[in-house]
Amino acid sequence: MDVPIRASGEPLYRIRRITPQHSMESVAPCVWRWGFVMVGEEAEYRFERVWRHRLIAVSLVAVMVLSGLTAFVLIASGPAAAAAPFRSLRIGINPLVITTLNPLKITLADEYVVVYNVYSTLITYDKTYHAIPDLATHWTLASDNRTWTFDLVQDAYFTSPLSPGDRSHPVTADDVVYSFQLQNVTKGSILHSYTSAITSVTKTGPYQVQIVTNGPFAGMYSAASAIPILPQYIWSGYAKPLNAPIKYPVGSGAMYYDYTNTTTTTLVLRKNPNYYGLQYYCQESRPDEVRFISYSGSTTMVNDFLTGATTLDALIGIDPSDYQVGLSTWNPKWAVSLGFVGEISINVITPALAAAYGYTYTANPVLLNDTFRHAVAMSIDKQKLVNDALLGYGNAADTLVPDVNPWHYSIPPNQQYQFNPAAARAMLNSQGWKYDASGALSPGATPLYQKGATNNTVYWPLQIRFYTLNTRPQWEIAARDIVAWLAQAGIQTMDSHSRTSPGYGLYNINQMSGYWLTADYDMWLWDWIFTPASDPSLDVLEVETTGAIGPTNDNYYSNATFDALYTQSLLTVDPAARRVITDEMQRMLYDYHSYILPYYRKDLYAAATPPSARTQASPPDPGWTNWGNWSSEQGLVPDSDLPAPWFQVSPLDNQAPVVASFPGVQWISGSPVSVSVSANDPEGAALGYTWDFGDGTAVQTSTSGSTTHTFAQPGNYTVHVRIKDSEWTTCASAAATIVAGGGPGANLPPQIKGLDYRLSHSTFGLPGETITFNLTANDTEGDPLYITWDFGDNSGVPVNYLTNTQTDKIATQKHAYAATGTYNLSVVVTDNQTGILNHHPSVTPQIVIQTISTPGGSIPTSSNPWINYGIPLGIVAAIVVVALAVFLRRRKERKKDEAEDRMAGGPPPGPPPPPPPP
Repeated sequence: MDVPIRASGEPLYRIRRITPQHSMESVAPCVWRWGFVMVGEEAEYRFERVWRHRLIAVSLVAVMVLSGLTAFVLIASGPAAAAAPFRSLRIGINPLVITTLNPLKITLADEYVVVYNVYSTLITYDKTYHAIPDLATHWTLASDNRTWTFDLVQDAYFTSPLSPGDRSHPVTADDVVYSFQLQNVTKGSILHSYTSAITSVTKTGPYQVQIVTNGPFAGMYSAASAIPILPQYIWSGYAKPLNAPIKYPVGSGAMYYDYTNTTTTTLVLRKNPNYYGLQYYCQESRPDEVRFISYSGSTTMVNDFLTGATTLDALIGIDPSDYQVGLSTWNPKWAVSLGFVGEISINVITPALAAAYGYTYTANPVLLNDTFRHAVAMSIDKQKLVNDALLGYGNAADTLVPDVNPWHYSIPPNQQYQFNPAAARAMLNSQGWKYDASGALSPGATPLYQKGATNNTVYWPLQIRFYTLNTRPQWEIAARDIVAWLAQAGIQTMDSHSRTSPGYGLYNINQMSGYWLTADYDMWLWDWIFTPASDPSLDVLEVETTGAIGPTNDNYYSNATFDALYTQSLLTVDPAARRVITDEMQRMLYDYHSYILPYYRKDLYAAATPPSARTQASPPDPGWTNWGNWSSEQGLVPDSDLPAPWFQVSPLDNQAPVVASFPGVQWISGSPVSVSVSANDPEGAALGYTWDFGDGTAVQTSTSGSTTHTFAQPGNYTVHVRIKDSEWTTCASAAATIVAGGGPGANLPPQIKGLDYRLSHSTFGLPGETITFNLTANDTEGDPLYITWDFGDNSGVPVNYLTNTQTDKIATQKHAYAATGTYNLSVVVTDNQTGILNHHPSVTPQIVIQTISTPGGSIPTSSNPWINYGIPLGIVAAIVVVALAVFLRRRKERKKDEAEDRMAGGPPPGPPPPPPPP
């Protein structure tokens, strides 16, 4: 489930699916605290911050396409396993913040990491955010478009950190029914709204559940991937689940929470020995533990990473200046678009709306004037903010659904408002704002006033309160630019005490949340965080509905047409029809000029692959490789809340088998065909192979990567293979197209047996290294074969020519890639014949070329990350003091109690300007 998340004062560039947090400054004991706080039985929070943050809807194109996914339930055979060493993977995080382990109340990104690594959900997402099975191996939707049936794993167990080997509590349909029903009846839960369209959840078998909705429901994938499956035997004992004293969560996911070794500065997740993933999905955590080590600043963290002082394998939350300077030549590192949306919000609450919801109306009435809001929009240079505040790590924004999300709607260039403060001033002048405070005609004044036609009294000064966060330099840098641009348009800004210098107020999270929940601000710069897979309606546009006023609607926008479109978008399951609706909703918000979105920010990460395995014993960390490409596989970032990163990495002291290629099969029914996979073990160990041909026949095993099989019937099949060394299993699949033999066009296509190659570092090679590629192929009729090679780097297309092909022949090419990157190699084989099958089969592996950065050195002492933003030294000290105290983030929330949530933050604001005279 992925809902907006508010970034609030987390470390400058650390905002990934996050919630509202509060600093330690002047915070009551029951309010969020900064830092890492593990709590047992928790006090009632005055801010019941509810941020639905889990990843939900794949591109909605897939939401209503039924999953035909069926688990591949095999255990691969392989050489006898010796006792494997214990291995730790260590991640620096800037910083680590956990305040609760109750999955009904989680609000912070790191809390989501714990919950969704420990608990299972019916479905989940892979590293590219495509929906895949989890606790449910298969699901179907009936013809009524309301009845969903989920078939469950039959070998899942709840794992307690106190006795990880205990399997006395299997996960059954009863636990699934209980978990969904608990969310439905617990209105204070962060996931309660995800069950609003569900009318019933029924056990239809020990391992089968039926969920019925009140109509077609486009958000079912969101709900199924969001609601954690809780152990009924534990949770049924809590009279008040929201206040359940969860000292350690008990779940059935890939990891379990290490209650013993987790400290105030370190979170430890351990590999779950009872996890069903290897049996059903060929997935297991390769680290025995993952340690998240908290830092109070990016520079210290990066220095430790570079020097190797604390053996960090990866980093979360790098500041841009450290990314540019300390890590300037480091590889791999990634600037990842994850769904961060900067937000300039203009408060458009009306007196009537304030009265209806019990707010004291303190907003400036000029905010309701669209000419004013339009002028503000024309006075924001978005690209300049990207350059100044983000040091270029972001993109100029337009609509609320982030650009990394497939549901993003881009406003056509000719319909966008352009940066032009002079034109904005002229527009304001034309609407009567052309006087100074004395009433004199002064179109160039700041602030501009209007003047009464009969009594010459000036009113409606363009003078507004402007707030932003005090937690990171980006906020103040952006605020300075915005204040200067608005002044050029005739608009003057103030802090909460009506001070016009510097023209903005910098406030902590508690204060900003107070202004939000009391509707007591004019304009702010803050943000939302969504994800690449956020549902456009349920998780993003919902924040602007009238029904979200209070819980999540922070600018108090209310529009009946928008609300009706929102409801319609949830009921529309055809992707094309739904996109028309969500595009219109995004356009409406853009044209209203209350949400002026300056940028989509990128988050910054790095990882290390040592040249060889480490031999250190404490921590027992051999070093890791096979990180993947986090820029395109965003689910691999360590704080994605998916276990995918732990399935991906490979330890340097015994890497997992590597699949070079698994060509598809084309053949005729009733005749044996060769099926081959090209795989190798980086350490040269023997491999065992387990084959499932997808046609209902018995599983086969072999000690080589080639076997034969006869498909009895024509059809399209998926062949699975598990490849195992003494410790690890790697899986691959290929398509088999089987047709009836004989008749016209009986000439059979060439068969690709495999493409073999080895990269110098197993899963990647180095620039300039020569790679030898060997392609093995044959042709039943002995036709000459032409093999065309495209290495994906515009280096030319060499061709091999093979004859006497009734038996296997090998075509060889050698190639060196000059630069780092991921290259799509394409090798096409043809016999220049035609027939009922494809006579141009191909293999298309990806070749990763990167450099290896070796720890050593540190960030230059002259490289002050705060000075890199252009902040004078006199201001740096004050910012640093505040920043060290506040590293928290805000996320989509829901109020537990209307009265309690309306808590003001900070000093009282100045009075609003008086209304215009009659």
